[in-house]
Amino acid sequence: MTTSVSEAAAPAEPRRGRLGLVIIGVVTAVTACGFGILASHVGQTPGIAAQTITYDVRSDTSVEINYSVAKPSGDAVRCTVDAYDTDFAVLVQKEITVPAGESSVTRNETLQTPRRATGARVRDCRKA
Repeated sequence: MTTSVSEAAAPAEPRRGRLGLVIIGVVTAVTACGFGILASHVGQTPGIAAQTITYDVRSDTSVEINYSVAKPSGDAVRCTVDAYDTDFAVLVQKEITVPAGESSVTRNETLQTPRRATGARVRDCRKA
């Protein structure tokens, strides 16, 4: 004698609610966005923005850089301006100061290098 089990008597698989999956997805997305925002600001000083506008390799021993620094007007800021070669080795660097009372400056510097530079930049700005 054989017995058959009807579909109604088979154990039902638990169904997960879509609301739970939506909540998990939203939490994951918000966490990923927060992490992305934090990761994009690593190594930056809040409120200070330095930008290399142009640089011009004038000769085998000099490079001219045009840069800007924006900051809160009450803070004095120190930045490093440097020139580098094809291997990104720093050939020469100079520390510049932007005094309190100015919110932004645009300046030119001419750096004397021991050999031909391939570029120049402003970097590492911090409160003085």
